Amino acid sequence: MMCDNIWVKLFFVILYAAMAYFTFTGNMMMGMYLMAGGMLLSALLSLVSSLAKSKK
Repeated sequence: MMCDNIWVKLFFVILYAAMAYFTFTGNMMMGMYLMAGGMLLSALLSLVSSLAKSKK
């Protein structure tokens, strides 16, 4: 992840922990939704961070 903010990293750790919980308890669809949302948020965050750095 390109972002160095500790709160963003903590958010993604909690998101992936929730995804693992739903996956291991048999609620696969909710785990898949969280995984897709987390991957999208990570990609958007990296894109915005990259664009903001290139503007400077």
